[in-house]
Amino acid sequence: MELFFKDLSYQANLADVQHVFAQVLHSPQYLLSSRQPWNFSVRLFPPKAYQPGKNHGGCGIVTLPQKSLGQLLLLDPNPLYVKGRKIKLDEGKREPRPDILHKLRHEPYVSPGSYEAREAKKETFEATTVGINTLQFGWEVRGGAVYSVEWEKRYDFDCHLAFGDERREIRIKLFDEQSTVRSIGIHWSQISWTACGSDNHPVVFLSLSSPPTFDQERSSQTLLESLLHGRSPVEKRQRLLALYPEDKDHVRVLPYTTLAIRLICNGVGDVKRFKELCKLARLPAPKDFLYHAEALELFSEARLRRYHEWIARLDWPVAFQLEALHRGRLADTKEMLSIRDIVSEVVATQGASYATGLLRSVANDVGLGLLDGSEPLRTIILRYTRDPPSVIVPPSLDPADGVFNCLHVSITPTATKLEGPLPERSNRVLRTYAANHDSFIRVSFIEETDLRYQHDRETDGPAFVNSWVLPILRNGIHIANRHFRFLAYSQSALKTHTVWFVKEFKGSSGQLIAASTIIKSLGNFGGLTYDPNLMYCPARYAARISQSFTTTDSSISVPAEEIFVRKDIMSNCGRWSFTDGVGSISPELARGIWKVLQKKGSRSTRRTTTYPRAFQIRLSGAKGMISVDYRLTGRVVVLRQSMIKFDAPGSTDVEIAQAFIHPIKFYLNRPLIMILEGLGIPYSVFKRLQTAAIRDVNEAADSLVKAANTLDQYGLATSYRLSSTLLHLARLDITPSLMDDFYDQMLGYSIHHILRDLKHHARIPVRDGYTLAGIADVHGYLREGDVFACVTDPETYAIRYLEGRILVSRSPTIHPGDVQVVHAIGQPPPGTPFDKEPLMNTVVFPVKGARPLPSYLGGGDLDGDLYNVTTFKDLLPELNFPPAEYIPAPKKLLDRPSTMDDVADFVADYISSDILGMVAINWLLIADLDNIYHADCIKLCQVHSNAVDYPKSGTPVSISDVPKPEARMKPDWHAPETVDLDGADNFYPSQKAIGRLFRAVDLPAVQTHSRATRQQRRHLHGDLSELDLDDVFAALCLEDATDDPIEVAVETSVAQHISIEPHSKFVTLAIASLDRYSINLQGVCTCNALPRHKTATLTEAEAVIGTIIAKCSQRRRRREAIAQLREHTGYLVKAVRAELAGDEDTSLYDWLASSYAAWKVSLHFKTRFGSSSYGLIALGEIFDAVKAIEQDTATGSHRSRGR
Repeated sequence: MELFFKDLSYQANLADVQHVFAQVLHSPQYLLSSRQPWNFSVRLFPPKAYQPGKNHGGCGIVTLPQKSLGQLLLLDPNPLYVKGRKIKLDEGKREPRPDILHKLRHEPYVSPGSYEAREAKKETFEATTVGINTLQFGWEVRGGAVYSVEWEKRYDFDCHLAFGDERREIRIKLFDEQSTVRSIGIHWSQISWTACGSDNHPVVFLSLSSPPTFDQERSSQTLLESLLHGRSPVEKRQRLLALYPEDKDHVRVLPYTTLAIRLICNGVGDVKRFKELCKLARLPAPKDFLYHAEALELFSEARLRRYHEWIARLDWPVAFQLEALHRGRLADTKEMLSIRDIVSEVVATQGASYATGLLRSVANDVGLGLLDGSEPLRTIILRYTRDPPSVIVPPSLDPADGVFNCLHVSITPTATKLEGPLPERSNRVLRTYAANHDSFIRVSFIEETDLRYQHDRETDGPAFVNSWVLPILRNGIHIANRHFRFLAYSQSALKTHTVWFVKEFKGSSGQLIAASTIIKSLGNFGGLTYDPNLMYCPARYAARISQSFTTTDSSISVPAEEIFVRKDIMSNCGRWSFTDGVGSISPELARGIWKVLQKKGSRSTRRTTTYPRAFQIRLSGAKGMISVDYRLTGRVVVLRQSMIKFDAPGSTDVEIAQAFIHPIKFYLNRPLIMILEGLGIPYSVFKRLQTAAIRDVNEAADSLVKAANTLDQYGLATSYRLSSTLLHLARLDITPSLMDDFYDQMLGYSIHHILRDLKHHARIPVRDGYTLAGIADVHGYLREGDVFACVTDPETYAIRYLEGRILVSRSPTIHPGDVQVVHAIGQPPPGTPFDKEPLMNTVVFPVKGARPLPSYLGGGDLDGDLYNVTTFKDLLPELNFPPAEYIPAPKKLLDRPSTMDDVADFVADYISSDILGMVAINWLLIADLDNIYHADCIKLCQVHSNAVDYPKSGTPVSISDVPKPEARMKPDWHAPETVDLDGADNFYPSQKAIGRLFRAVDLPAVQTHSRATRQQRRHLHGDLSELDLDDVFAALCLEDATDDPIEVAVETSVAQHISIEPHSKFVTLAIASLDRYSINLQGVCTCNALPRHKTATLTEAEAVIGTIIAKCSQRRRRREAIAQLREHTGYLVKAVRAELAGDEDTSLYDWLASSYAAWKVSLHFKTRFGSSSYGLIALGEIFDAVKAIEQDTATGSHRSRGR
């Protein structure tokens, strides 16, 4: 609606009028608390001819997005004053222009001041460039201020460097070809430092933490010619693997020389403009420093050829570590060739395994910047061989036991990075070829910044991925002259663009094993009556292969005659399966499986008295869930037909992907909050829950019990079982004031982690809420609309039954019907099926009705899906919204059976077309500006369903089918944590619940993090293996009586069962154990750091808590990195616990003595990196051993009397 206003003071300007209307329209009378501030447009009429010298004609038009808003203004009894003069309002005579009305309804309000500042900054960036006449890629030489120019190109045309504020990048544009413009893109966050100076010529130097991107686009002249000839111009940029792919010298040196870029400018004025642009972009000021530049040919063709010939002759593990040094840009080719004789001697005298560990230690220390940067590599290697430090030796792991040491390869568009070996959970294939596990590598396709590749609307993504990823998948990759071929992937790994490769090796009987051999051995995928088109759909074929690569633990082999297959329970119409993906297991077999899994856990967990009632499994060609059916006897598994995906009769091991022994805590998230708010749950409910969470977190510092409860609530420090250790210390009357600085650091990181998740993810714990595995009521006891759920207490295993109205949901949520309120039956009557077998820590769905309840919840099923449940009444909507009913995505079929080349094509397509994250974010952005019932939000629900199905259907979602937000500005909650919102002008304050919750969390800076990292570097070195053990033992024996309250309390507790005098055997074992742990923890902290630049590492406290403090622009990448960190520390801690506890024949007293010695050793070497966390492991084992001894004593058992 348009309103005409007049009698405007000539002293007023446009900003004055806008300010007055904003004050009124954004007041509570006009604005609901949950709505964005109204946008509006003001236009002042120009002065008449008889009004000379005036800026306007004293009147104008205000355009409003809603007619009701204009009518409310006209009826408002309070007049509007601008510059002290009352203006008069009347209804306009014309309808608003459609384009203006559309903009007002779909873009957030921006204050005039913010808009003007933003536009002025944008204009400056667009108008200011830095002229360039020479581009150089090179290498910063170790040991001096020398820059080796490895490749350069001079330009006679107008080439320049420009800053872009919207994408926050520097772009170097090269106009050396008439039809094409090539460019180099450098995100501001990639810049480590810059420098300017003059060395006969004005120079700008860029030192980067990760390589830039290269692309090309058609020149303006070419685009104009295309238009004149009636051809449609291709406007998308083409991403390149190299700036000049046809230049073999450029391509050869590119993997090593992209972090140091030297630009020779046209004149001194260009350097001055570069400094001004850095200041405007709020980047650190360039240094006044210049390298001496010369061409040293460090990566010449001849040198690289000699290097590759050398490593091809070495043992594979040694060659891998050398390649990690070289490809990791830690040493140039000349340096690598200088150590050939040393490496050969170490291999000959110490063995390949020792040489491998030594080289990995060198790479680790060089990468972390722990060594003198001027020291040549040869000198470093010689010193390490003469005075060897602790050598990185990964824990001895056997894939047959569920974990193995895995080699990792990350392939970026310009380089290849090698890491490992790192502990990885095994799968069916790795267990089969356990003796040859180092022939398998885990390959990830990632961006130069180590982030996941994401679609960019401005570039031709499919063409780029087909030139980058597809040739590697089809033709393989060479590492140290070994040829690896694409093998397969797991479904979870595909989401991170990670796959398995393998090189040929000899099997146990001498036969040659290749990728094709392995695939053929998995089972039969063709001619299946239950899935006749399987082999004609590459994505589906690959999904079935992936079952064998799912990370699992092998448990028990079940004879084929004990595996039964039954039909699924179907709806009356025959369309819906109530048992889709879930079968049954006998109690006896469930107990047997749990017993096997317990033996693989820590010694303390082996004393658990109960067992899980549900498992997620892989068995032969079947996948899904199995739950206990008390009516089954013997060792029996019942599979449903829906669980069987292919024929694999030779495999009868029940492989466990997950055992559900405890309930999982339920947390809110942004999409769920958006839906609940749309269903009528007020903001105050979410705010109350978040406020309570913040209060509880801040109170964690009050006592060790509260700290332990906080760690448990948010799943922190689980690898180290820190919460259990803190509770034991609390029982010894230890208070936080008695704890050391390391505890304070861990607690600070924990609080920061939790508050960050609250702020950036709305991860709010739900009162009386749980996340449980879904299974089916095979007894047919439940009625339609009923569920049965009960959970156990983690300590006592007491059962709690959920009863009454209960909210059920499943992530991801995107449709208003993805949340349903149903009835939980509570404690079952005596004699009923759930009284006989309560199926703890699951939610049981009925097999009655027109449609399965799980299918309501985002199309869920029962093959392992987890469901959120809560009886917290404030979160329960009054009414259920009808569930969505999605049309299944069509399968992409071939006219012939699929080959592995077709699977490779699908993987490449997936990497370029995976837009599931974009769909979910666009839904949130549109709902934030409008609501969840907006037509585009409803359309996105079907698009989201198709995107979820893509990995199995093979049919990608076209980006043209994805509605996008029409507003250029984004809500504040969407800003990456790397962006300073105070200085950003392209984000608006969201008024939805998730925006208000975002702003309600103050995230304090972790001021001790950088200091802790620096202190940690000083204590990373220190070899314990060369110590005089007699001296250490004597020092421990002669220690004065301590007055430290913790030491006194622990010693008093231990002294009740064993002598606290150190035992030389256990001290010796503890020193070796600490040495191994420390150096391996150092490797874990290095490989999991974000960002992944050369000197990045995590602190010891981050490793313990299982968090990463550094900011990251991709939230999903952080989650993946944290998950990997926790997995790696879990394996490392497990190995230490096994060393301290011993095997089943080790007495409980020796377990206690070994653990006590380890704790004392950790205190003796308390400045050593890793000693604090090692001490926590030992302390936890002390408490577990004491508890086990006391339990055995109480029961009269004499198993512990070993000493």
